[in-house]
Amino acid sequence: MYILGLNIGHDATATLLKDGRIVSAIAEERVSRVKFHFGFPYKAIKECIRVANINGKDISKVVLSFDNDLKRSPFHYTDLIIKRSGTIDPSNEIDNRKKFDTVKEIIYRKIIGEKKYWEKASNYAKTEITEALKKCGLENFTLETADHHLCHAASCYYEGGKSKALIVTMDGAGDGLSATISIGEDGKIKRILEVEDIYSVGRFYSAITKFLGFKRNRHEGKITGLAAYGDPDKLYNLFKQMIDITEDGKSFYSPLAGNLKGDLLRLKQLKDFMKGKYYGHNYTNLYLDFLKKNCSKETKEDIAAAAQKLTEDLVVKFIQPHVKKTGIKDIVLAGGLFSNVKVNQRVLEIDGVESVFIHPNMGDGGTSAGACYVKWAEEVEKRGERFLPFTIDNVYYGPEYSDDDILKVLKDFSDKIEFRKSENIVEETAKMIKDKIVVGWFQGRMEYGPRALGNRSILFDPTDRKINDWLNKRLKRTEFMPFAPSCIYEDATLVFENFEKGSYPSYFMTITFNVKEEWRKRIDAVNHVDNTARPQTVKEDQNPLYYKLLKRYKELTGLPLFVNTSFNMHEEPILCSPLDAVRSLLNNCVDVLVIGNFIVKQKK
Repeated sequence: MYILGLNIGHDATATLLKDGRIVSAIAEERVSRVKFHFGFPYKAIKECIRVANINGKDISKVVLSFDNDLKRSPFHYTDLIIKRSGTIDPSNEIDNRKKFDTVKEIIYRKIIGEKKYWEKASNYAKTEITEALKKCGLENFTLETADHHLCHAASCYYEGGKSKALIVTMDGAGDGLSATISIGEDGKIKRILEVEDIYSVGRFYSAITKFLGFKRNRHEGKITGLAAYGDPDKLYNLFKQMIDITEDGKSFYSPLAGNLKGDLLRLKQLKDFMKGKYYGHNYTNLYLDFLKKNCSKETKEDIAAAAQKLTEDLVVKFIQPHVKKTGIKDIVLAGGLFSNVKVNQRVLEIDGVESVFIHPNMGDGGTSAGACYVKWAEEVEKRGERFLPFTIDNVYYGPEYSDDDILKVLKDFSDKIEFRKSENIVEETAKMIKDKIVVGWFQGRMEYGPRALGNRSILFDPTDRKINDWLNKRLKRTEFMPFAPSCIYEDATLVFENFEKGSYPSYFMTITFNVKEEWRKRIDAVNHVDNTARPQTVKEDQNPLYYKLLKRYKELTGLPLFVNTSFNMHEEPILCSPLDAVRSLLNNCVDVLVIGNFIVKQKK
């Protein structure tokens, strides 16, 4: 049975599941080339079908990863999702058209009444989405929805490999919630706690991101990196006025907001809108006004440091009591907040925790996979069986290209590039990395999720600390964290502290570890100022070619790792196709492109 899971908001993504296992999964941004594509994933759906080598008619069920996806306003679907798919950047400001539609929607609801409004909205949304799916080649299918945080929970529980696990989801918001805690046992997920979206740790962190001049829902990782350079204590207590947690760890609250909720909050939002402010959700403007009043003269580093420390502490205080109460020592995580690798390390370090797993595509893109798992579990249960957790060793779910496919593209650019087929691609590439040549490495199936994991990667020697300045400048990136390394799995315990407990998420570069003192200077390019690193570890059976490259590099240098950063320019998605790779080479993204068995350079 084929199930298609869809996230049709920001970071639109499609996942195709066959009998409980993912056969293809692609973010729309990779094929549309629009970063964090907002809208309907037309191209990703078609590409998932092509990669799986099936017909759209073979898909019997389509699942949307928000229950509210069939309850949104007609204006939302007509304007944002269907007609202007990919042309809106929701990461910083919702544009004027959306503001206008929001007011129009409110008036419309008052005229026809709430009940009729929701009935009409649901029918309209279902019709629009059904027609969009038919354009992608689907025919006889059922269209269903799944609760957003249940999708997050399913994405990490079923891939976590533990029959019994404590499931934690945290994000900005989804279907009215910002956090949940559930118990997964014998294939069943039982929610034991939920936090409404008005008190969202994720939105607090996003407000900090926006205040510091970056884009919400996109640049939060920059805050994580910047935090290591500041004093976390200077503004810590001040920030607790924006968001804090109850002593029992069951809920968050905002001392600053007090009783500002419900109709009072909606009235404030409307007033903010009329003043031309960002029409945000919940306490966004309240936080921004507070930060402007109290932190305008503070350094970015100190602001980031306090926000990071408070976020880590809030997450630990939220999870820790439930570890103690339930006695469950294996934790699985999903939701955009857990893209914060330092938070994930703190969760791993909670007393009593024995293992942690983070769904590799932890943000909303990953709910497309979770939606598939939710519905597959229901199908299996109808047979009187259970869909049990399992482990994955890679997320290479995207398209791949043969040497013939690659050669066709290379020939099209023969006036600008020179290329040749290598007799030993591993040997030549290892020597180039050793010689401090910036290598673009394009091999096999494209990765699913936000991390480049050795198939669409830029590779470089890990000893040059200055790389964080000159390569970021070359890629037009403004990053504060050092580049991450790819490391031979068997050697990871030599380099990183407490590695065994976090070995599973290390496959997917979703957690940081402390670097052992004797290695800090030897791998300076990947060691942060707080002496942590965010490695991807590689086993031979996960990615044989990439593993061979790491092993040969170690033979040449004595180092079991090298720099691995995503193969893309700043504000561009990670590469998908050979055409994307050649264009990046011509834009001076890398010195040499190693693609398939070809070595490619620009003509001098």
